[in-house]
Amino acid sequence: MKKFKLINIFVFLLISIIPLQSCTFFYGETTSLTYEDMFESLWKDYNETYALFEVRGVDWNEQYQKCKPQISNDMTDKEFFEVLKNLLYPLKDSHVYVKTPFGSLNAGEDNVTPDNFSLTEVCNQYIENPKKCGNNIITYGTLKTDNEIGYIHVAAFSSGQTGINQKQDWAGDIDIALEELKDTRYMILDVRGNRGGLTGNVTRISGRFCSENKVYAISRTKDGTGKNDFGSGVELEIKKNGSWQYTKPVILLTNAQTMSAGEEFSMAMKSQPHVIQVGNHTCGVFSLALERCLVNGWKYSVSVQKVTDPDGNTPEGKGIVPSAENLILNPSVDQDLQMLRAIELCK
Repeated sequence: MKKFKLINIFVFLLISIIPLQSCTFFYGETTSLTYEDMFESLWKDYNETYALFEVRGVDWNEQYQKCKPQISNDMTDKEFFEVLKNLLYPLKDSHVYVKTPFGSLNAGEDNVTPDNFSLTEVCNQYIENPKKCGNNIITYGTLKTDNEIGYIHVAAFSSGQTGINQKQDWAGDIDIALEELKDTRYMILDVRGNRGGLTGNVTRISGRFCSENKVYAISRTKDGTGKNDFGSGVELEIKKNGSWQYTKPVILLTNAQTMSAGEEFSMAMKSQPHVIQVGNHTCGVFSLALERCLVNGWKYSVSVQKVTDPDGNTPEGKGIVPSAENLILNPSVDQDLQMLRAIELCK
């Protein structure tokens, strides 16, 4: 299998941070501006390029039969939008969205209650003189009650725009945090609320905690219109980088708002023997999402990859899940049971 190339990392975007720009192309043939034609165009695009119908347990032909009779050319834009909700919501895929001038839908997040987490509360209650680096994406410090326990929160794996020409050198500031925390005996590494970004930043940061180079995932991209038409797998590997690596015990904190590249990072970290995951399962969205345009200018996205672990198991839809004794939900932002469990494990 081909090794993952840095030249390709820009495509692993968390779709929620892709900027709304003017559409530069339309999917397939140019259709007329009728609701029936736009519905057919979108359904056909998903039918040929969406990678996860079987994983998500959705019969796409059945969805067509349910939703097509709801379409008429004398309906309004908002009525058409409601039909698209009925079509796409069963996918429960947070990388599937539709954006319109009057609103948007997200097939995975619209009906999910966010986990209770507040970085502000964590810093106020637990961290001694918290500092920030990496364009304020990285927050770090030691615990107020024990300066031998370090804490690092990584809020995202991208900063600002994520196009191929955008600088993303902020991730190198993980070195600043680790140099200040190198004498700690334990590390709480928190990616709760991390909605993703770029694989290159995942590689840069995870490599500083790597004790052994290891392939942790394999990504296959749709390359044909058949449901099983996938290209050869691309290996994603955690690799050592930096002059030294933090290989003392690490507690990885995750929640259901740990998404996309945040989950890729979680997979990478969990492949290491000195890392224990605590908190809720991650969101369960790993695919690259390609953004398209309908002929009326509305934007939508299609997940075009299937990601598995090296044994062929897919975490899509399920997320990365802690062991039973460390699967913990927070009742409120004021009572961070996940953080308390991480501290308990360190002691």
